[in-house]
Amino acid sequence: MPKDFVKRARGLSRAPDRRAMLLGASLTILAPAAGAQTNPAVNPQPVALTPPPAANASGLQDVVITARHRTERAQSVPISLTTIDSKQIKNLGSLNLGQIKQLVPSLTISGFNARNVGVNIRDLGAVGFTGYDGLEAGVGIYVDGVLIGRNVAATFDMPDIEDIEVLRGPQGTLFGKNTVAGAISVTTRLPKFKPEAEFSASYGNYNYWQFKGYATSAIGDSNNAAVSLSVHGTQNDGFVKDIVTGQRYYNTDDKGLRTQVLLEPNSNLTVRIIADYDHSDSNCCIYGPAGVVTHYENGAPITPSIIGPGGRYATVGYTLPTLNLFKRITDIIGYQHLASETAGLSLQADYDLSGFTLTSITASSYYNWYPHYDVGGVGIPLLEGNNSNTTFQRQFSQELRATSPLGGRIDYAGGLYFFYQQLTDTWAGIYGPDAADIISGSNSNAAYHNDEAALDGAGPVYNDIPSTYSGAAYGQATYHITPTLDITGGARLTYEDKTGTFYEAQQDGLPYASLTPAQQAIRNAYIPVLSYKLQHSDILPGGLVTLSYKPNPDILAYTTYSHGEKSAGLNFIASLTTPKIVAPEKLDNFEAGIKSTLLNGHLLLDGDGFWDEDTDYQSTITRPINTQGTLAAFLASVPKVRSRGLEFDAHALLGENLTLFASGLYDDAVYESDPSAPCPIELSNVKTVCSLTGRPLSVASKWTGSFGGEYDYPVGEIRGRQAVVYFGGNAQLRSGFYSNGDDSKYSFVPGYGIGNLTFGVRQSNGGWDLSGWVHNFTDEHYYVYRSVTGSFGLYNLVYGQAGDPLTFGVTLSGKFE
Repeated sequence: MPKDFVKRARGLSRAPDRRAMLLGASLTILAPAAGAQTNPAVNPQPVALTPPPAANASGLQDVVITARHRTERAQSVPISLTTIDSKQIKNLGSLNLGQIKQLVPSLTISGFNARNVGVNIRDLGAVGFTGYDGLEAGVGIYVDGVLIGRNVAATFDMPDIEDIEVLRGPQGTLFGKNTVAGAISVTTRLPKFKPEAEFSASYGNYNYWQFKGYATSAIGDSNNAAVSLSVHGTQNDGFVKDIVTGQRYYNTDDKGLRTQVLLEPNSNLTVRIIADYDHSDSNCCIYGPAGVVTHYENGAPITPSIIGPGGRYATVGYTLPTLNLFKRITDIIGYQHLASETAGLSLQADYDLSGFTLTSITASSYYNWYPHYDVGGVGIPLLEGNNSNTTFQRQFSQELRATSPLGGRIDYAGGLYFFYQQLTDTWAGIYGPDAADIISGSNSNAAYHNDEAALDGAGPVYNDIPSTYSGAAYGQATYHITPTLDITGGARLTYEDKTGTFYEAQQDGLPYASLTPAQQAIRNAYIPVLSYKLQHSDILPGGLVTLSYKPNPDILAYTTYSHGEKSAGLNFIASLTTPKIVAPEKLDNFEAGIKSTLLNGHLLLDGDGFWDEDTDYQSTITRPINTQGTLAAFLASVPKVRSRGLEFDAHALLGENLTLFASGLYDDAVYESDPSAPCPIELSNVKTVCSLTGRPLSVASKWTGSFGGEYDYPVGEIRGRQAVVYFGGNAQLRSGFYSNGDDSKYSFVPGYGIGNLTFGVRQSNGGWDLSGWVHNFTDEHYYVYRSVTGSFGLYNLVYGQAGDPLTFGVTLSGKFE
């Protein structure tokens, strides 16, 4: 660990020595909109021989980052990125990544439960919400230098986040596996040798409460070992109420802990050991009815309909309680519950070898997912779950890295990387007593009785087991051509092998042999029996070339070309007609930007333009997989998509007490070539294949913007310490987007704006802090997702997921040293 950090951790003030270059968790100075503070870097890294120049003492402090595996001033690094510190995360009232998208316009995190999360940067990266057991996403999430194999990392709470870096564009050279669209790097706080403790307790409406505790100290009288422990718990009663049972949905119950040990056995070696565990429960997740489609685009009525006079709900005497999603009520039948847990253990060892840093990061983790929910989203027992989609994920990774000292003509870093992951996913379900009525549309004809005999009490059970073995070698170097002109080049070569097995079988119901041939055909159509094995390997090259020009310490201009590739995907689906291997994705990124420090350090203004060409874009599509119209989500390749646009970040300090920030993204993201896409519902009566060429990418807004700030006003001493009253907030505005991959007009989500406020009084040098907060203070009614479902081949009911309503509460926190 860098000695300057360790000395600060011990409460000493000696000047750092040459050994400060040891790769470890370095001290950073972060200056986001809410104010500057010092933080450990995202991934423990060496400190430069000559520290980067600081801004004027009266201006904003420098942001120091480690995106290139070394400590550097953010304004001097030719990478498009956004940094977020713990104070901004606190103001959002969030302990995870789900809400930080409000501060980063280019970042989109969407999904309806922890297992099915999509993460996009510049509208690229996510394959969709479902159907990707056999494929990783295109945005890598790293926690303390360790890649988290599944996007579940975006949903679990992490109480001791120090800062977050969102890196835009392909990051494969240094960050590696499947980061074609970018990377999110999260750093948690290091243990300190000086005793310190913190707590935070919050309470709000919907019976929301949250507790965080943190303590750190040297181990005994040791000068060579320190330990920290953090615990957290978050709970709320949920925003949606069942009008029949009184049950609340979309609630939260998350608890966990994280412990770290920092060892310094000698002057050259530092070891960091991290262990964490988190458990989450939720009555989640349901889509609510949000509208009805009565006619196709050409005016023809949709028949048979699912609701309305003569509709199939009428055959069982059922009426929907509402079509207004924002009433937040439901009458859903069955037990809707999700439980999940994750745990991990990592060890990072850093050795200083005459200015060179050798690093080893060894990590292992698991993720378990235990859902139980009934499919349908309404008060009819259609398909009853039985621990459906139970998932067990295991991963192991090992990285070995060498980093050169700074200050020479060439700076470089390189290493070797290995990653292993296996998922075991089991899905089971039972057709309920009303399924035959809804499928047949009648309870009095022969078709109904055949359907009832074939399906009632029967159901599918399937299992898929994908495994991934990945190895890579990488390197990146910067050649300082002149004191103002640099050229950076990097390359990575990855070999990846994927294997998988799939089977589906029938369970329960009437014995198969007792069914008539017609009934057996129905059961086989809705519950196919099949199995297969898959294997595929790839060699994936990646790299970048960057030319940067720095005419003075306050201006940096750069241009970059980078190439990234994402491994092939395996399709696990109960159909033999869908492609089983999805081709690797290839992305070419062209970018030019400028970073500037203006007005004597009071204004940081960065901007860039980008053009991304994505070939064989891996996407999740939904279409019927049999003649009964059963819909399924599966992986497929889009020949080419394009994302191009402009983005900016600005931070300003006005006077001594007011900090402001603003950032924005304009992104023209379209399907550049997609001639054979599934048709949206409004066209599905006349054709089954449609062209999306030239249409917007799903989940892609044309523009997104964020802005906010904080004003601090000193009010004198309270109990012997200077106190500050403060008021701040942030807002995000987003234009409309299509939430489904077919760009159906019924999946269009109108644009919206969300604003948050925070205010309170605190001691200016730590101590206590009493604050109030209001999230979505205008109580904006907005959709997260809208689509027409296709359960049982019936397409005219629009479902949606509403965004969180207005919430408010108070937080009391304290710090003891």
